[in-house]
Amino acid sequence: MKSQKYLSLILIVLALALAACGGTDETDMAAGNESGGETAVATLAEEYDDALTIRNQLLLGIIRLEGTEQAVYSEQTAELTTLWQAFAALSDSGTAAPEETEAIQNQIIAALTAEQVSAIAAMRLTNVKLQEFYVETGISEVKTPEPGVTPQSQRMSDLPPEDREATRAASGEEAGSGGDDKSDALLDMTLALLAGKQ
Repeated sequence: MKSQKYLSLILIVLALALAACGGTDETDMAAGNESGGETAVATLAEEYDDALTIRNQLLLGIIRLEGTEQAVYSEQTAELTTLWQAFAALSDSGTAAPEETEAIQNQIIAALTAEQVSAIAAMRLTNVKLQEFYVETGISEVKTPEPGVTPQSQRMSDLPPEDREATRAASGEEAGSGGDDKSDALLDMTLALLAGKQ
């Protein structure tokens, strides 16, 4: 039964990816905002300091829109839920081409209003803000540095692979864990929010 569900999601993903690749002019026009025809896709960027990925900007942004005028409408939830589930299935498959995940990501953006995308872009979501969110929701703990130890400002991704593994081993974290669990939790929270609005 579970494999049938997975197969269905993969088929949906492929259909959505093909649809995204098929039309450019009409899709761009539909995603454009009223002032000048600029597409909603162009309003999210990763080109500022410590910027989140577009995926995480969308996930955290949708959560942060709650309680504002730009909160996701109940009419949007079914489509957004399907797209996020398809995105997750495709990402979990391990065989997805970047173009496929990007196509679904662009469809998620197109499913939002231009105002919602602009509001998320205006948040300028960063990794620091995401970590604060993880602490505030209990996904992560506040790490207090040991007395006399200077916290490292270097990111794990900046370290050579062997140093990353050594750091993970010293902190008790298994290789490949940590970030994915938090990222999955962020997706799960977004899906729960959308389910609550249906």
